[in-house]
Amino acid sequence: MKEVDFKTYQLLLVNKSVSKSVIPKRVMQSDTFQNLLQAEILKFSKLGRGFKVKVSKEIEFEKFLNSSFPEQNVSKTKSGNIKKYRNSKATKVDSSPIFLFRGFSAYQINEQIIDLEKQTRDFGLFSVIPISVIADKICFVENLETFLNAEKLLGNEFLFAHKYGRIGKESISMIEAKEVLVFVDYDFNGLDEYLRIKKVFENAKLFVPSNYKELFQKYSASLKGNKAKMSKAVRTSEDSTVVKIREQVARTNRFLEQETLINV
Repeated sequence: MKEVDFKTYQLLLVNKSVSKSVIPKRVMQSDTFQNLLQAEILKFSKLGRGFKVKVSKEIEFEKFLNSSFPEQNVSKTKSGNIKKYRNSKATKVDSSPIFLFRGFSAYQINEQIIDLEKQTRDFGLFSVIPISVIADKICFVENLETFLNAEKLLGNEFLFAHKYGRIGKESISMIEAKEVLVFVDYDFNGLDEYLRIKKVFENAKLFVPSNYKELFQKYSASLKGNKAKMSKAVRTSEDSTVVKIREQVARTNRFLEQETLINV
């Protein structure tokens, strides 16, 4: 079961009865709810022109709740969801953002000076759950392969950052940087990531190579699946660079992968 089930049954426990219209359709059609009706633990009764659902066997209903949702005060993690809902995907979980960094000088990360050049040359990258990051110049790179080779295109002056999973406001709010560059695929998803980063860093710029038009004509690929979906942020953006790329992608139904820039 999911959080909506828990909230519905918790409401019934507290109020003893609720209007039928309050019960989500998905909950009412579930086998669990139907079993409670058949066991007469829950019953429908007349309420004006409509109906209400009432708890007719309170002790049995409490036993059902304790069995179905055994632990309530648990963390918002997958293991917490299992304890509370018996379903790891029942609710959105709190997770610590994992960042991969590459660089060729020392940086202050989590209040420690990290020789990132040594980490990069010895191990290829530095992985951390960041609490604080300070850099003069940072470049967020969308895809892992490009991240691992970004200096070939952009040089050694940037702290290159790649997040495990999608970037959100909270995950990058602990980063301080004077100059912010965003290097993503030239498609709707990439533009959306750029706009999310720009919400935190107003000075963020989208990296677009000088020969972008030529690269697009020669190497662009057909837009399919999730890449063909445009978010509201991208659709309504007035950022001139976003508008230019958005309209080209929409018009041609093609996009340019950032890996192309590394490999040509």
